[in-house]
Amino acid sequence: MMIKTEYARLYMDSQLNHSSGYFGEDDASLDGAQLSKNLEVLRKCRIRPSDRVLDIGCGWGAAARLAAEEYRGRVIGLTLSPEQHAHACRSQEGVPEDRRIDFRLQSWEDFTEPVDRIICVNAFETFKDKESFLPHCRRLLPDDGVMVMLTVTADRPMFRVISRDRIVERGERAGFDVEVSASLAPDYARTLDHFVANLERNREAAVAIAGVTEYEKQVTHYRECAGFLRNGLNDMFEFTFTSR
Repeated sequence: MMIKTEYARLYMDSQLNHSSGYFGEDDASLDGAQLSKNLEVLRKCRIRPSDRVLDIGCGWGAAARLAAEEYRGRVIGLTLSPEQHAHACRSQEGVPEDRRIDFRLQSWEDFTEPVDRIICVNAFETFKDKESFLPHCRRLLPDDGVMVMLTVTADRPMFRVISRDRIVERGERAGFDVEVSASLAPDYARTLDHFVANLERNREAAVAIAGVTEYEKQVTHYRECAGFLRNGLNDMFEFTFTSR
């Protein structure tokens, strides 16, 4: 299902992050958790003013906007969704040209420009060509360039998701030093719980937009994914890749 922006507003946070938040406190809101996640990813990326920053799988543009506003990066955001692209571009109306984010409807495979920093937040899971991704990113970065990637993993083949160890091995082979966070599975499970609760609270509006079949399919999918994370069938980690 290609998620419409009006549908996303019914269950995501106010900045439309379709990814995991970081819940540092038990009473953290979904908005607070998503902001914490984006701030932590960008902090790990060590962005300097005027750095050229690439957000691969930028979604509706929340992390990209933060990179431009808080870190003064020169940001490019890539998405394959016309809905996301249109929303992200609208968010730049009125922004001075020298600080405007370059949101593109483009795949990572077709992006070949040099950049200083890369972020990829819960998008790697969806890529068909996982073998080429890390070597491709290494070619875009200078020595001491940094990429931070948040992704779901699995120790056995599951929905094209691969293991933590395979990602580390592929990163090192591509020319990166790799650091890995502790498990973030509980954070993603809690995020999905919020998605489900919000969808159920807004069921009538969601069904009016997507139809009952798609609505029920999505609620079931989020519930199952949260269960996989809690039962250890899936996990999630934040990977920091530094170019050698």
